[in-house]
Amino acid sequence: MKHFQRLFLFALAVMVISSCGASYKQQHAAEKQAEIKANVAALENCDFILEVTRIIPRGFPSKASNGEYQLRLKGNVVDTRLPYMGSSHEAQYGGVDEISIVFENETVNLIKDFADAAKGEYRYQFTGGKGKDKWTVTLQIYDNGSANIGASSNGGKYMSYIANLVVPTK
Repeated sequence: MKHFQRLFLFALAVMVISSCGASYKQQHAAEKQAEIKANVAALENCDFILEVTRIIPRGFPSKASNGEYQLRLKGNVVDTRLPYMGSSHEAQYGGVDEISIVFENETVNLIKDFADAAKGEYRYQFTGGKGKDKWTVTLQIYDNGSANIGASSNGGKYMSYIANLVVPTK
């Protein structure tokens, strides 16, 4: 009888612990779905920030970034200053900022491609920037919050960045 009671208590404890685990998994899944829903709304409204976590220059080693570089898109207005690392095909005057990728609250002709939105992928492209070079910037953003930024110009090598999506709080 004593053995039966211990076995019963052990089974009861296992059931309680497993139900707590299932509850945690359900809560985590619900939080993830809410985050994806907020990300999709920000992507469709073109109101988001991309926080750069890695800088990947072509032909040079990649470099980690600890959040000091961001790209802000609100409607068709872009604000960013992304570092350019690499060689330029033209002589540059005025230091490194001369060939950085700079958009200072610049209104751009934004091309949106939501063809793969069902798969969670959103693409944007725009051209412009301050300085000598005009940059063509491509954003590839996923509803889970990961993103890639690509930038090319006639005067320099292609640059890419890995970023995280940040939804601005209202």
